[in-house]
Amino acid sequence: MFKSNKLAVLAALLSLLSLLMLFSAFAVSAFAEDAATSEETTVAETVATTEPESSDETEAGTSAESGETEAATKAETTTKEETTTENAADAEEKKQQRTRGIINLVVGGVILAALIVLVIVFRAKIPAWWKGLKSECGKITWCPKDKLKKNVFVVVIIILAIAVAIGLLDFAFSRGMLLLGELVH
Repeated sequence: MFKSNKLAVLAALLSLLSLLMLFSAFAVSAFAEDAATSEETTVAETVATTEPESSDETEAGTSAESGETEAATKAETTTKEETTTENAADAEEKKQQRTRGIINLVVGGVILAALIVLVIVFRAKIPAWWKGLKSECGKITWCPKDKLKKNVFVVVIIILAIAVAIGLLDFAFSRGMLLLGELVH
């Protein structure tokens, strides 16, 4: 009886560990997206706020030089407007990524809570399930080691061949779609 309880505790701990890993994967993906966008936004804001020094005092003497200064001022104004638009778009994207991150965390938390509830509700049945699982695994007839190696080799070769075939078909169809698009336009 003690051995069965020990196995049940081990199974519960392994389940809890896998749930924690799943939850941390949600959290890491959510925060990684936020960190990447905050770095990009900081760089864009730094570039937008730094302005080149104006040399209007030295160029005010001639009309040609003042025309160049006006053109430079218009270019700077256009650049500032584009930067402002880009910053607004970056802020909106950052807000959407934060929302996705929060949704990921909520979904991960709900999954974790549901699995914990299931473990608590079925805790009396887990040892019996584990014992049955061990019993069934003991009934398996395993093939000899050399035959197992050959079968693994065959399966890996078939998987690689199918992957190459799918990759070639994908390349051909995507290239064909591009050519078809060029013919239509």
